Amino acid sequence: MSIIEETIQEESEEVWIKFVNGDKNAFTSIYNLNVDALFSYGMKLNPEKGFVKDCIQDVFLDIYEHRKQISTPKNIRFYLFKALKHTMFRELKKERKKSHLPEHENLSFITAYNIETKTISTEVEEHQKELVAKIIKELTPKQQEILYLRFTKGFSYIEISEIININHNSVRKQVYRVIKKLRKNPIFNTTTNSGVYLLLILSQL
Repeated sequence: MSIIEETIQEESEEVWIKFVNGDKNAFTSIYNLNVDALFSYGMKLNPEKGFVKDCIQDVFLDIYEHRKQISTPKNIRFYLFKALKHTMFRELKKERKKSHLPEHENLSFITAYNIETKTISTEVEEHQKELVAKIIKELTPKQQEILYLRFTKGFSYIEISEIININHNSVRKQVYRVIKKLRKNPIFNTTTNSGVYLLLILSQL
């Protein structure tokens, strides 16, 4: 762990301790620093804005009510992401039981390709952007979620494994296989900017 990472972790732990001890400003800080990232992730798991917002509120209400019983997390954002996915899964399961719908995978990661991506997208042509969108759609929802959590949110393989509930070695292998698969696509053999394309693909998740 770098000095910067250690400093960030220490500051996060300090804020959490203040929150546990009843500091409302610390709680507000935790909320403001993470709510947008949580909403973005939640919307990729379920497109219903109201449902996602309600689940996020449930997460923060729950940690507030049980703050004395919760151990100080080493990574607050990881803790919140894991809590949000668990909450969304739980609430969808409840709805399915109420509606008497069959049980199956409740959450499926969905990427909305943004054709108006700034900076990186200006370096490629429109038809090449469409190729990138096609490549992303060929990935499974699980593969998209793993890449999103790894490259967009910067979670470790172990943290990702806990969020999506699979072995961390499997997460590592999936990342390797997907990147390898992406690099085999013809788009990387027809341009000298293969690194730009890979970054563009990852930025769309």
